[in-house]
Amino acid sequence: MTVKVVRSAHDENGVSFLSAVGDICSNASTETRKVAFDCEGVNLCRVGTLEIVSVCFEQEDNTKSIFLLDLGKNEGTPDTSVVRALKDLLENEHVIKIIHDCRMDADALFHHHGISLNNVHDTSCFHMHIAGCEDKNLNHVLVYNGLEANCHREQGIYKRNPSFWSQRPLTKQMIDWASSDVDKLFTLASKQLASSINKDSAIAESKKYARYARDMKVATGLHVRCPGLFIGRRGANLRSLQTRTGTLVYQDGSNGWFVFYHDTSSLDTVKRAMMN
Repeated sequence: MTVKVVRSAHDENGVSFLSAVGDICSNASTETRKVAFDCEGVNLCRVGTLEIVSVCFEQEDNTKSIFLLDLGKNEGTPDTSVVRALKDLLENEHVIKIIHDCRMDADALFHHHGISLNNVHDTSCFHMHIAGCEDKNLNHVLVYNGLEANCHREQGIYKRNPSFWSQRPLTKQMIDWASSDVDKLFTLASKQLASSINKDSAIAESKKYARYARDMKVATGLHVRCPGLFIGRRGANLRSLQTRTGTLVYQDGSNGWFVFYHDTSSLDTVKRAMMN
């Protein structure tokens, strides 16, 4: 497995990425092509930042090439050629994009760079249909399927350093973390497709996830009176609230909260719960 950091389309890594995108897109309409990807950011969504997009290509001999696209703005505007190639890849309806829970990724891609995610195999949606439970993180799903978890993830890092993904230059921990979030997605997707679930339903749910957050409104700067009670044991209260209201509720790095919602009545219900 090779990992290359891409900031410019004109250096060796950038040229390799553009070539890989051109190759997979040019043949996608005549044969099944797949790519795995993931996004990292500070409060990843439209109200936060999109810092890194990890893109993994699998070769015929099962070797993998991973490109970490540095789209952070701490060192200037991202290269437009790199963003354009990413847009061509992620919007190509013939290329299957494998990702775990694409909702915030899709929101960030669309609102920061005008990229509309198409043809998604969302491993969290497939897991929901296979195991009957939702909102499980990637490591949980990997272990459930007999795969090794990403050991480079550091629990609690965002509480100590909310801006972890915006620091530059990229550290070895950041590179290892971001690349290890995508290197097993091909195998995970294959295991899921080999199961006896209704694949059409999982694919339809994946398509829904790709548009779910990006088509919602968002309220920011909210506060919770009793976070422990609001969240509940292992997040049970929060999950129940989101299911009842059709919202997505997140905490930002400064102890504020933001809510994705469809209508004001659902937002008002969440706000009341925050103040209880």
